[in-house]
Amino acid sequence: MYEAQQPPPRRPPPPSGSNAPPGAGGRPPPPAPNGGGGRPPPPRPPGTGGGGSSSSGAPPRVPLPSSRFFDENHLPSVLHRPDPMTPEAERQARRRTCRFIEEAGQRSLRLPRVAVATATVFFHRFYARHAFQKHDRFEVAMACLLLAGKTEESPKKLDLVIRECWKLRRRAQQQQQKLTGQQGGESPSLAGASPTAIPSPPSASSGGDVQIDPKSEEYVRLKERVLLLERVILHTIGFELSVDHPYKFLVDCVQGMNKKRLLEYAKPPLGKDGNPLPKGAQNNQMVQELAQNAMNFANDSMHASLCLQYAAGEIAMACVYLSGKYSGIRPVGGRPWIELLDRISVEDLTSISMQILELVQPRKGMETEMAFKTIRKDLDEMTGRSVAPDAKRQKTN
Repeated sequence: MYEAQQPPPRRPPPPSGSNAPPGAGGRPPPPAPNGGGGRPPPPRPPGTGGGGSSSSGAPPRVPLPSSRFFDENHLPSVLHRPDPMTPEAERQARRRTCRFIEEAGQRSLRLPRVAVATATVFFHRFYARHAFQKHDRFEVAMACLLLAGKTEESPKKLDLVIRECWKLRRRAQQQQQKLTGQQGGESPSLAGASPTAIPSPPSASSGGDVQIDPKSEEYVRLKERVLLLERVILHTIGFELSVDHPYKFLVDCVQGMNKKRLLEYAKPPLGKDGNPLPKGAQNNQMVQELAQNAMNFANDSMHASLCLQYAAGEIAMACVYLSGKYSGIRPVGGRPWIELLDRISVEDLTSISMQILELVQPRKGMETEMAFKTIRKDLDEMTGRSVAPDAKRQKTN
């Protein structure tokens, strides 16, 4: 396409020692070493990357989000020696750092929601190939925010990213020190389990300033590490900078269900006068409530490794389901939710929903606890209905 629009560029000369044909770049090929005649070069071993796109020492690319071979027991941090992490500690490290990315990205750096979500996906993909014990997760978070801002066309200066992230981390450490002093002993650190414990910065003495001196050697070293980590992240994710998020899929799903009139309130909402709202007002409120709660569940899903396990569209379907159950919205005619959701199985819906509930449930109150119990019961019933035919078929065979 480009050759038809502009004159072809000059062909660069091939590097020395290449097997380019005669006439390429206007020079003949060099003679074969040791009189090797026409012996072809040895075949490239598999996995080293043909076409010169990556060197043999480049790290392998992360699996596609739709991969079903994700196993947290085989993550680098869990297999790391001599100080392996437990799967639970690895999950906690991810969750705490994702909350840090969300706080720094939205409140401190004023990044768009999509940019923060992209930074979170970069973070998850990075630690699918690297161990927490090898890289400071807060420095990786800074690099992810820096790279995501550029990717989503909301770039932030490196100095600003370092200052704001440092300030946020330092404040959290001061609060943790106060909490430890009030309890009169040790408390869970900001970094979580001991394999991921990050020592306080040298300049961050107790009760000190939350700002980092831009002229200090520590600032210069941190700046160099973040820039280096940005390049490491790019190689780790295979330069795949285009990331799909659940947001657009769940909005399309809600709008499609609304156009087909597939949903209704289990209990019609009441107006200020105590009477049920008109149908039009009910429909508008239902769509807004369903979409907003689905967005909230999608934001919560970013704190887990779901983006490594499932496609964004599948996560979106689970968020719409959770939103409907949480908001008291049901399919018309008593149909099950799984019939309204596209491109997702009962097993995947159950797995995604349970992982999101595990994230959200500890932060909710008693009323929400009852709603979550109802959701769990419905998931168990759906799973039983989907497993029953298979079990019956096995008995028949």
